[in-house]
Amino acid sequence: MKRTQPLLRGSLLSALITAVSACAPAHMAIPRDVGAASDEIVISDRSGMSGMLADESFTMGPYKIVSVDRKHNSSSTTSVAGFSSGDAQGGYAFGFRATEGSYAGQCTSLLDEKSVGLLGGTFGQQNFKVLCECVGPGKASLSMSSDTTSHYRGTVSAHGASYVVEGIYTDEKGSSISRPLGYHLHGSNPVGAVEVLGKGRVWLSRALDTSTRAETACLFAGLLLYQAPQGKMDK
Repeated sequence: MKRTQPLLRGSLLSALITAVSACAPAHMAIPRDVGAASDEIVISDRSGMSGMLADESFTMGPYKIVSVDRKHNSSSTTSVAGFSSGDAQGGYAFGFRATEGSYAGQCTSLLDEKSVGLLGGTFGQQNFKVLCECVGPGKASLSMSSDTTSHYRGTVSAHGASYVVEGIYTDEKGSSISRPLGYHLHGSNPVGAVEVLGKGRVWLSRALDTSTRAETACLFAGLLLYQAPQGKMDK
């Protein structure tokens, strides 16, 4: 029996490793234009905890995300990126520190009953338009909702330029996922991408100027912090 115990332990360890690997979250497929023209901005010091009582501060390369406030406009009328609505849900605010100055970030969801799903997840017959805004040395905004295929797409305004943002629904193995694993930001040239699973990953184009990089990174921080609010039918 003593000789078989190491083999038994080894088998159990192997099975455990296999099970953990099978449950490991998928990584999104990195858009080719992003991978070739961008630098990955490393995310660190990010806790797996979230919510009103958790410290959700983290570091994103040269940037710091601080003072995450999930009580901010959580259920009341709000105004973000030029939109005002009493149907706002899941609002939150955060601070974003860059070398050129600090930004005040805020995001919210606005009820949109014309489509189904919320960032890829279904909540009754409700859908939420996602809005984010960062204001500091410059101003940037994001507005995104699902199209007729329930895939998320929208626009970003950063440092005087407009870009397209759209969900990434394919993982690195080529499998299609029903919810977005991240988002791709691009114009005539690639701008960057953000993966929202786990602690997250961020890429920014090497061609961006310092201000555009900071404003884009701030909006990406907003998407990393995003949590889908429950629809009325789920309460």
